[in-house]
Amino acid sequence: MNVATLTLPLPHDWFAAQTALPKNRFRMSRLRASGSAMNGLAARVTQAAAEPMEFAPSDSTLDGAQRLFDSYFLVERAAGAPVDMLRAAMAQALPICAADIETGTELSEAQLETLARGLHRLADWALISTEMPDYAPPSLSADPLFRWKQQHQLFFLIIHGMLYLLHVLEEALSREHAPVIQVILTDFADLMEASTVAFHLAADFSTEAYETRIRPDMTAHDPHFSGLFYADHKELVTSLRVLKRVPDDFEEELNRISSAISDTYDAHARVCLRFVGKTASLASKDDSRVAAESIRGKYVKRTKVIAGLANPRG
Repeated sequence: MNVATLTLPLPHDWFAAQTALPKNRFRMSRLRASGSAMNGLAARVTQAAAEPMEFAPSDSTLDGAQRLFDSYFLVERAAGAPVDMLRAAMAQALPICAADIETGTELSEAQLETLARGLHRLADWALISTEMPDYAPPSLSADPLFRWKQQHQLFFLIIHGMLYLLHVLEEALSREHAPVIQVILTDFADLMEASTVAFHLAADFSTEAYETRIRPDMTAHDPHFSGLFYADHKELVTSLRVLKRVPDDFEEELNRISSAISDTYDAHARVCLRFVGKTASLASKDDSRVAAESIRGKYVKRTKVIAGLANPRG
């Protein structure tokens, strides 16, 4: 099965998006009501597939390397209402992500529930009904290259959800609306924790598969291919500065976000160590620079400084 092209807004479009608080919130006690947590999520989001959407082409502001990164993971940009676009993207991609998990995974049930929890919260903000109708998942065969690309689309969804929540947070801070601020921060932490699991999921295959299929495929697409060219992540890191405005009254939520950021970067570093060991990334001009050390060192520190989380809050 080929990975389908996913349509998303440009990352900075979220900060002009029309916002709306969720009409309903999914009850996590129902997380496994449809069997596995991810299949229940898939059943929920497929309801949005009944709402066909058409979006206009976008005048992309991404540079060449960023567009190349998008094209590798089959992502195209469009103009339109960002929330509508995200809802349609979730309905398209998440059922396939869940079906891929069914082909086999080393992840624990607890990890998959963490992933589903964060994505249910994202579905709340995307205004998707909390119902989980009867659902027959598509049948897939295990394929490491398909998993690598399909589950990377999951990152795109999670990061776009975070960008939206930071936009809503900005508005809530301006209105000094404490209950809404607390909900946004809690849901943001859920999404960040889900992203940690997503790192493990996207790389849930053998080192042999990485060496013989994944890395050659990336190199063929771009000899200097790197996550450093991921425009959405770059926008997210910059946008985390909004968290500096959050009062210390929310230290519990902020410290949870800080911990989740550390765990996410550590998960990324572990994936690098597993597949490439103590070597540089494809994009590095310095062969002595170890990718995992950079992730665990300067990159996580930079992100926490921008977010105002270099030290515990409170």
